[in-house]
Amino acid sequence: MKVSRERINAAATAAFSDTTETLGRGCNAASCAALCKRQNAVIEAEIETLDRGSAAVACRPGCNFCCHQRVSVLPHEAFALLDHLRTRATAADAAVIERRIRDNARLIDGMTVSQHHAANIACAFLVEGQCAAYESRPSICASFHSLSRERCEHSFNHPEDIGTPRNSRPALLQLTAFTDALIEAMQTGTATAGLANGKAELHQAVRALLDASPYAEG
Repeated sequence: MKVSRERINAAATAAFSDTTETLGRGCNAASCAALCKRQNAVIEAEIETLDRGSAAVACRPGCNFCCHQRVSVLPHEAFALLDHLRTRATAADAAVIERRIRDNARLIDGMTVSQHHAANIACAFLVEGQCAAYESRPSICASFHSLSRERCEHSFNHPEDIGTPRNSRPALLQLTAFTDALIEAMQTGTATAGLANGKAELHQAVRALLDASPYAEG
């Protein structure tokens, strides 16, 4: 099953409008979390449709090799993760995740981007093998998919192969085009709403929000 250009354009236009309207009303943690959930649902529905069409997407619960990669987030996605800590996680879980965020951020501070890519650092939100903020996870996480669990495992076990064909991950070109268009539309929508639309490393971005008390109460 192929994703038509018209379908991609329509989804991107809707994502742009949703992002612009939501963030134009204010970038607080709750509204950002709701925006992430809506757009993730669009991505998940597309993956499910293609999977039913015999696309053989290999991603399943408990497979978390991708949760050890460097992830860059848009500002509203960092706010959504903060909202999870403040409203969804138990006090005990939030304390553990926040500590991991700060520990990871400090570690990443001393790394180059290349070193981080090769470090296999577990995401702070990875709890007992699964994402603790799944509904509000960044769009790049929602869009990540693979047709081979074995290839993902190889990449995880051999970070020295990063950037070579041995590290390649088979993926659906039409799904990649669909999700890339949505993410680009959200980034453009962020700028149109009058907000900075640059991406930042996940742990460093959330740490900055934790350290900024006016936003931490968002």
